[in-house]
Amino acid sequence: MKNRFNLLYNPEETWKTIKSKQFTIPQVYLRFLIFMAIIPVAAAYIGTVYIGWKVGAESATKLTSQSALMISIAAYIGMLVGAYIFAHFVRWMAKTYGSDCSLADCFALIVYSATPLFLASVVSVYPILWLDSLITLAALAFSVRLLFIGTPIMMGVNDEKGFLFANSILAVAMVLSVGSIAISVLFWGMGIAPEFTH
Repeated sequence: MKNRFNLLYNPEETWKTIKSKQFTIPQVYLRFLIFMAIIPVAAAYIGTVYIGWKVGAESATKLTSQSALMISIAAYIGMLVGAYIFAHFVRWMAKTYGSDCSLADCFALIVYSATPLFLASVVSVYPILWLDSLITLAALAFSVRLLFIGTPIMMGVNDEKGFLFANSILAVAMVLSVGSIAISVLFWGMGIAPEFTH
């Protein structure tokens, strides 16, 4: 559990520790992801149902509790499943860079790299667009830094290949992000859409 916080101030040594422990995918889920993935969905639920967001001098816009709950559950499941799918893409790319890493190594790299994003998502409790965007961008930059430090260690490649590999991982992350938006639209068509309070 403490590895998630050690990464923030001593990333290189923490990545080496994570690699040496050879966590399985179920262990990463149980020790880290199922808990950390609750932060963004719980914060967003509170922010959209109880606080709401404003544009200019307009009154706060809020979601109904039922609508927000359905979206939160879908988002939570999406994070748990999406990380596993993402790990398969990373594993598929690994041979290109001469890595013989396991799927569990790929999964741990992806999940632990997202630590700053999980922690920063607590700001969604109070949805102020400019503040949330600023903090999210800072957390994203920190997560990218962790990815670049962790890739050579977790994938067992040299720094040069690790740099290229990390860039490829980021490219896949962007593609998956666009895909998740398309999936969200499909969910809206199935009834899991935002409903606003009146």
